[in-house]
Amino acid sequence: MPMRFVATVGDAEHQVEVEELTAHTLRVGVGGRNFEVDARQVGPSSFSILLERRSFDFDVARDGEDLVIASRRGATRVALVDAERRSRHHGAGARAHAGGRAELKAMMPGRVVNVLVAVGDDVAQHQGLVVVEAMKMENELKAPKAGKIAEIRVKPGQTVEKGELLVVVE
Repeated sequence: MPMRFVATVGDAEHQVEVEELTAHTLRVGVGGRNFEVDARQVGPSSFSILLERRSFDFDVARDGEDLVIASRRGATRVALVDAERRSRHHGAGARAHAGGRAELKAMMPGRVVNVLVAVGDDVAQHQGLVVVEAMKMENELKAPKAGKIAEIRVKPGQTVEKGELLVVVE
């Protein structure tokens, strides 16, 4: 029986269906297209997939209710919600983490290139907060929610480890 999700990337929502075919093979449906994917977990949060004879490696980290997926091309924040749960709570308004404190953490080891905000600044959801260089790529890490910058724990030039707290938005 396939699992159904709603994946939100930026302002776009995508219907996703995932069905396990074998121990490492999944059928993934997105936007009316189906893909057969060979997926392997190669580390605690690292994955390797084969899709149409192409290989992709990435790390997945949980940040509050969202997943942050990091690859050589950069990082992407994805809100993944069970489609049935989403339909029951669709009228409830913004995503669950919209209220309260949200922590922005490093998805992988790197070096802080720039801090784009200051403590006390009001920020919009998905506004750039910090630029981190990792794997020779600069990644702009964005606000997980709208709010006010409560803490900044890093400065330009500082090295950070995976999971290290960078900024707090309240």
